[in-house]
Amino acid sequence: MQTVKKTFFDKVEIFKFGSAPIGKPVMTVRNYWLEGLLIDTAQINARKIVKKTFEGKTITQVALTHWHEDHIGNTDFFYEKYKPTIYAHPFTAKKVQEGFKVLPYEQYMFGRINPADIEVSEFPELIITENYKLLPIHTPGHSIDHTVFLEPKQGWLFSGDLFVSTKIKYFRKGEDLGEQIDSIKKVLQYDFDVIFCGHYPQFKNGKSLFQKKLQYFEDFYGEVRSLYAQGKNLKEIMRTLHLKEVYWLKWATFGDVSVAHMVNSVIIREQKLSKEKNLVYIKTL
Repeated sequence: MQTVKKTFFDKVEIFKFGSAPIGKPVMTVRNYWLEGLLIDTAQINARKIVKKTFEGKTITQVALTHWHEDHIGNTDFFYEKYKPTIYAHPFTAKKVQEGFKVLPYEQYMFGRINPADIEVSEFPELIITENYKLLPIHTPGHSIDHTVFLEPKQGWLFSGDLFVSTKIKYFRKGEDLGEQIDSIKKVLQYDFDVIFCGHYPQFKNGKSLFQKKLQYFEDFYGEVRSLYAQGKNLKEIMRTLHLKEVYWLKWATFGDVSVAHMVNSVIIREQKLSKEKNLVYIKTL
């Protein structure tokens, strides 16, 4: 089953796509259209309804927030059909052009990305439509290429997967909590009220919601760092903080998503910072 729900916020058109081989979609993905600019291209498993939904619509620019399969799945279709200028981080561009394998759960929900001969441009200083100017802001952590787009005059933040929720309880493998904290601090330097999230948009109090998420992340990071500094390992830290693994989720995602990944991201970062400090110390001797 492929599903779509279309809504509006001011001049922004919002499309929520879902797909599942059987029954209702487990997870939906949102992308956004504004005066010929399309932000993200939805999952390839929803391609049939994506094609139908955008039939006859003007698309002159495409901006990709990051490389994950639910955000770039139909980039090749839009490129071939509409010949837009496609903007992306260089790492995103590589993934679009070279393709990549996905785990079974990812293929079930979203689909794999096959290699595509697509010309991709790096982000300009501003992405400009007829009446709007969007500022690309590099916000790594969820992925190394993650980028959000701010329309400062309107107070709109097209946030990809930087927000999702004020409380995140588990991570995908490779996510970096420390980098996400830095990225949230970066966007909080700007004024905005609306979050056009890749999954759960928020139409008011967006900056306040990001501040709540930052506080939650900083508290979590601080607790894990303190326990790690005391010599506790991953299992001991999780036990001390009363963190229980969601085993059905870990099993269903072949270990790609888990509570332990979130804790371990702090440990890995602290180990890296410690090595860097030691190197600096040795050089100064």
